[in-house]
Amino acid sequence: MITTQSTVAVSNSASSITVSLESVGVFTGICVSISVLGTLAVKLINNLNNISSSITQIKQDLKEHADNKEKIRDLDKKLDLHIQDYINRKDTVTLLIAQVSQTVDHRTNRLYTSMKDIETYLQLQGNFKIREFQDLRKMEEENPFNKL
Repeated sequence: MITTQSTVAVSNSASSITVSLESVGVFTGICVSISVLGTLAVKLINNLNNISSSITQIKQDLKEHADNKEKIRDLDKKLDLHIQDYINRKDTVTLLIAQVSQTVDHRTNRLYTSMKDIETYLQLQGNFKIREFQDLRKMEEENPFNKL
């Protein structure tokens, strides 16, 4: 078996460099490996930067959502106050309407009783003839406007 060894330059001086195909292959392998490692390092750094910017964006979004949560809580409190105010006003109006209705009913009953007393007194006098009196309470029950 014969082995060949190539030499690039040979000099008789004390410092000489001998380059073989094997050393060129090793050097090329080292350069390719370094470039691959560099490319992987760049990709890794880009991925880390993307992750970092995503985390920063998520933090900003969370702060914004926290602010929105506070605004929603404030609006909810205001809405609860308005609802309670509406309920209180509705109850007040309902009580006032009931009070007016009771007052009207009471006065109507007093008037009806007074008219009956006057009828009775005039009948006892004997010289006054009373016509038929239409009872307002019966009139409300019959609801004469539905007859039209």
